[in-house]
Amino acid sequence: MTRATKTLALTAGAACTLCLALSLPGTAGAGTPLAVKDTLTIGNPVAGNNGFGVVTEQNATLGSTESEGPVAIGGDLRFGDGYNVALNHTGGYTAPGDSEPTALLVGGSVDYAGSSPTGVLKVLRDAYVKIGDMTGSQALNRDQNGAIVHTHIDATGRSYDATPRIELTTTQPASSVGPADLMDFPALFTTYRERAQEMARCTDNVVLRDGNGTPLADQDTVPANANLKVTLTEGITNVLHITGANLNNIGDLTFTNPPTADTPFLVVVDTTDEGGDFTWHTPTLAGAGGAAAPSMLWNFPDATSITVADGDTIEGTVFAPSADLTDLDASNMEGDIIVKSLVAGPLAADGRTDVNAGEIHYFPFAADLSCEGMGANGSPTPTPTPTPSPTEPTSAPSPGTPTPTPTPSPTEPTSAPSPGTPTPSTPSTPSTPAPSTPTPTAPAVVVPSTPAPSPTGPTLANTGAGRHLRLLGVIASGAVGAGAGVMLWAGRRRRAH
Repeated sequence: MTRATKTLALTAGAACTLCLALSLPGTAGAGTPLAVKDTLTIGNPVAGNNGFGVVTEQNATLGSTESEGPVAIGGDLRFGDGYNVALNHTGGYTAPGDSEPTALLVGGSVDYAGSSPTGVLKVLRDAYVKIGDMTGSQALNRDQNGAIVHTHIDATGRSYDATPRIELTTTQPASSVGPADLMDFPALFTTYRERAQEMARCTDNVVLRDGNGTPLADQDTVPANANLKVTLTEGITNVLHITGANLNNIGDLTFTNPPTADTPFLVVVDTTDEGGDFTWHTPTLAGAGGAAAPSMLWNFPDATSITVADGDTIEGTVFAPSADLTDLDASNMEGDIIVKSLVAGPLAADGRTDVNAGEIHYFPFAADLSCEGMGANGSPTPTPTPTPSPTEPTSAPSPGTPTPTPTPSPTEPTSAPSPGTPTPSTPSTPSTPAPSTPTPTAPAVVVPSTPAPSPTGPTLANTGAGRHLRLLGVIASGAVGAGAGVMLWAGRRRRAH
């Protein structure tokens, strides 16, 4: 065997080793390092919200009924007949120079014309209000008799008790209401969208099971009105990738062990089939109530519109920084709301409250996420490996350096020369190519043209890994083909000498 033949054989072997390594994620062939997955350290995805439970990049309509925690709106505010903010919590953000925390922050202005004509939005627990654009607004802390009273904010030129108005339970200095520029909402949501995409790269490690605890045979297909169970792995971020259709097919989802701060539950919802416009029929969650909500997050990385139509209470943070969220469901939400815009109960044409949207309970997300990540295209991506080419001139010995490697006789291709009498091979030149050089497509014969038979043993559940490892099969098949093609070319070249 010449040096060139040895080199080609080794290269072919390496290609086959690569194909085996690619078929086993996380392994590598001898001397062939692979970077199939990387570790993503995300931390707390809602970081930067300054403790506000509801954060929108653009406008918000607070139609009904209340947010038990603080609210930050990047755009303009409209409100319905009666809405409460900070019923139970004021959050932890106090603006410079203030003595009380801010529970309602409006980056834009208050749209009185678009609000209910009888609307009163109450900011409770002696918290303050901050408004970025005071155009059309006035802050009053004296009544018509000149007495110092709790602050009201209403349309310019109106009386103290006029509606629609924002009503505080404390006396806030009028000058501190606004204008105020306290949060950079565009920059924050740029970061949130990046985090949404980063979380979408997390690989699946949660198995969906039926009511009896048996893994679903096909993790990519959830039957309608399914009663499912999940068991979380302690001490890691548990990740479930699911399509919008499959999510809506879950009637009940039971946790055999609840999410916690060190065992958080991350759901990545793919709304591609819905074109990003998703109507959510929320499932009933058992075994994971309000105590688990700070450790649960629903990530919608590609959604542009979400309508919560009906169903049970949503436990956990809704993280949809590119989506307009409309809540039509009387059931509550328990967690942070991070959305592009929010309609919590649409208003009727006359501005009055039209829909009971339920309450938003203050359960701030309180877990740090980390996971094994996929490539940016959604599939684990191996480190690039050189592909051997049978036409490379470097596969032949250099013309100026004869190789004292035994060369078999052309008429006896299967016999080896006597080891005691080596015959120096005549160096070939790049200008004399080997005859009948095959192309790399020749090894297609090693790939079965018919489907492999089904295993005779028990059928194992599809854990969902196939969604993210399909690319590995393609790469592995290519590696097999490349390796076999190189070996075939090497054998023909050997017989030709």
